[in-house]
This record gives sequence, C-alpha cells and structure tokens, in this order.
Amino acid sequence: MTDTLGDARDWVTEQLRYPQRAPRTTAVFDWTGISLSTQAALVGLAGPCVDPTVLFARPPRWRTVTRRSRRHPQLTAVQRDELRRAYSPLHWPLREEGPETRLVAIAEDVIAHILTEPVLDGPGSALSFTVELHHIAATAHELLTLRTTTPPRPGNDGTDPLTRARTEWERRQVTAACAEAGLVDRVAALRHYQRALTAIAASLHTLRAVTELAAGEEDVDRLDQQTVESEYATEHTATLAGDVDDVHAGLDAELAYLDSLIRPHPDT
Repeated sequence: MTDTLGDARDWVTEQLRYPQRAPRTTAVFDWTGISLSTQAALVGLAGPCVDPTVLFARPPRWRTVTRRSRRHPQLTAVQRDELRRAYSPLHWPLREEGPETRLVAIAEDVIAHILTEPVLDGPGSALSFTVELHHIAATAHELLTLRTTTPPRPGNDGTDPLTRARTEWERRQVTAACAEAGLVDRVAALRHYQRALTAIAASLHTLRAVTELAAGEEDVDRLDQQTVESEYATEHTATLAGDVDDVHAGLDAELAYLDSLIRPHPDT
C-alpha cells in the first residue's frame, strides 16, 4: 500500500488550502444515545447513509419514513422519541468559510466515495461511516462556535481580571488547535481507508480477471488444438488437391493420345 496515514494527513492539509463547498450535513445524531436496535432499523429505512433532516422532515416525507411498505421495518414510537432526543441541528455560516466547514466538506466527499465501493462489508459497516461523519460534523461545529465566540486577545495592564482573561483566551486557543488537529487526523484516517478500499477493489478486479481466464484455459487449449488440426487438414487437403491436379493432367494427356488414335487420318 503506497498511501500511508502520513500521506493521507498531508493530503487533507493540502485540501484545506482551497475553498470547499458548504457542508451538506445540517443535522446530526448523538449516536451514544441510540440503541443498536434503532440503528438497525435506520439502516432498513434510510440505507447506509442516514440523513436526520430527511427522517424528521414534514409530511409527506415523514409519512414515507414512518409508514413504509411491508418490505421495510417501521420505526416504533419509542425509537422515534429516542431519535428526537439525539437530534441536533447544525447551523453553518452562509458566507464565512474556515477550516471547520472545509473539514466537514472534505469528510463528506471521502465518505461518499467510500460508500460507493462494492467491497464495503454490508450496510452495518456503511452506517459506521455515517456515525463517524456525524462525530466530525458535531465537533467541527463546536470548534466553529468556540472560534466565533472568542473575543480578541485581552490587553495586559497587570490587573488580575485581565490576567485571568488572557489565561482563558490562551486556553481556548490551545483547545481549538488540539481539536482541529484531531479533526484532521480523523479525516486523514477516512482518506487512508478510502485509498485502501480502492487498492483492494483493484486487486479483486485483477483476481477476478485472472480467475475467469484460468477457468476458460481448457476451452482455449481445446480451441488452440482444433486450430492446429484445422491447419494440418488444410495443408493435407492442399496436397491432395495437387495430386488431383496431377491425375487430371495425366488423364487429359491420355485422352488426347487416345483421341489421336481414333481420329481419321487426313490422307484417307
């Protein structure tokens, strides 16, 4: 595997230099408060990528989720209450763009690519990436809130209140830097996983091609043998055709001689 975790981290850092679209994750669940049975029901209802805004949309979308056909499981009242308690909307700034929103957009794109890989191990594994996306988005939103609500660095006039304010301001900066580094690492881990899946998919494609070719090897050998036999038969037929031509020429000469014997002499 050529792409290491360090390479993935460098890739994420490079992507942060460029503008990104606005995050599409506008609501998240606190998955620590959602039971495994409810998570399994969500997979059956919404597929591997769960969008809370769709689950809690107004009718008719709400009816399409809670009153699905018999082919899909139905959320119970307890499960719906469980989801409502875990639901949190995220309000992203429309114009301001910072590392928080960029990280969420990058994570969304990487996870969307992961979910398209056919080697992904079932809807349960796919749901775990939605859970990870919600964790990243929620943490990024908290970091954005911390950054936007932190005032400029206080001055230093030697008084105790300003000294305590400067200490608190510096503590916020350290916390924000650590949180941002942690988010970069989480998105880098997703990128690393994506590259690994891509490599596995390529290997499986090669293995499938080799297996299919090996499975038809006997048919190819038989066809090749038939081709050799056809070439031999062609050469043999050509030889026989030459012999027939020789026989035909001999017969023509014999007929000409006999014809000369029975033809009247010109002096008679």
